[in-house]
Amino acid sequence: MKRKLWVLFLGFVLFLVPLAPMAAGQAKSEEPSKLDAQIAKIRAAIGKRVADDKTRVELKLRSGVESKGRVNRAGSNDFTFTDEKSGQQMTFAYADVERVKGRGLSSGAKIGIIAGIVAAAAVVAIVIASRNFDPFKNGIPIRLP
Repeated sequence: MKRKLWVLFLGFVLFLVPLAPMAAGQAKSEEPSKLDAQIAKIRAAIGKRVADDKTRVELKLRSGVESKGRVNRAGSNDFTFTDEKSGQQMTFAYADVERVKGRGLSSGAKIGIIAGIVAAAAVVAIVIASRNFDPFKNGIPIRLP
């Protein structure tokens, strides 16, 4: 009985193992590739930065090179970038870029800093007010009828 189960199991394995790569290849062709999705995301990020006039960026290219500068123009397949150090204008394809990062503080960080300053000022005001507060400065007047 065990031998028949082993033969049956091996038969299924030998039949199904060659089919697995074909099924995996078919699933990959149906989904958009990860690289295409990343390129679309980079294209949208650069287009939004140019439209919002927040062109200062830090780029990391697929070759490993990191560069800081400004995006001058965004096209459908590429964009023009001016390097901060050399001042040289370069054109990059969206596929050459691995990551686009805006420079400067985000809005959330700016709000957090302002909230911290306001909270610290409120604490200082409360401490100063509590040191000068004396409700019984002139004593407690007692009025007898």
